[in-house]
Amino acid sequence: MNASYARSMVFLGTLVLFVAIWWGMATAVNNPREVAGPVETGSALVHLFTDPPLTQLMASGLQVTLTSILVGFALAAVVGVPVGVLMGRYLVVELLCDPWVNIWYSIPAIAFVPLTMNWTGISSTSTVVIAFLIAVFTIIINVYSGVKNISGSLVESARAYGASEAQLVTKVILPASMPSIMVGLRLGISRAIEGAVIAEMVFSVVGIGGMMDNAADNLELALSGALIIVLAIISVAFAEATKQIGRRVVAWKESQAVVRE
Repeated sequence: MNASYARSMVFLGTLVLFVAIWWGMATAVNNPREVAGPVETGSALVHLFTDPPLTQLMASGLQVTLTSILVGFALAAVVGVPVGVLMGRYLVVELLCDPWVNIWYSIPAIAFVPLTMNWTGISSTSTVVIAFLIAVFTIIINVYSGVKNISGSLVESARAYGASEAQLVTKVILPASMPSIMVGLRLGISRAIEGAVIAEMVFSVVGIGGMMDNAADNLELALSGALIIVLAIISVAFAEATKQIGRRVVAWKESQAVVRE
């Protein structure tokens, strides 16, 4: 059986099961202000893209949220990849940065919100900063682990052929650690989404997160559920995009993968 077809069938089966359980819970509670069922949520999702006032608000929220995610992630990648490479390659950089990277990585995302509010106020700039802070340490740790665990024989072989330090980094270390870099970027985009939405929900004034928080405050659970579906689609789209890019960048790694039964 084709792996892609099997994966699609399994996904559809679990989706049907999820909707059935959701419908059962909503029917048992029988109160849309406590649990909005799939029918009510689906109707709210349609209204998001057909009702002019909601559509305008949705478009504005999407623009703010997507901008925050992409800018925060791009900044995290620009900073995180080089720092991770330096930490994995040079012991002195590892000794200086490793404790601080782990400390900041372990801080819950919500804890960054009051810090950034003092720096940038309640604005979309704060969501960018939080998305960056949440994503950058994930990227650093994955890149650092990938570079640090490169086989010593690769480095020694390059040294034996007279490779300079720059050639060693660009032609040996970076290609060999590329799978870990791509994993770090894939996790980083997920963390950037998390950071941006958490910030927007706390601020309650911007983006999809702000719309979700306002809907929940007004007990519009169907609308809140519809916005969660939109956010899930965005997250899956970004994750799938980074996965496909990773497959192309490290196609040699994919070809070496063990075939699973």
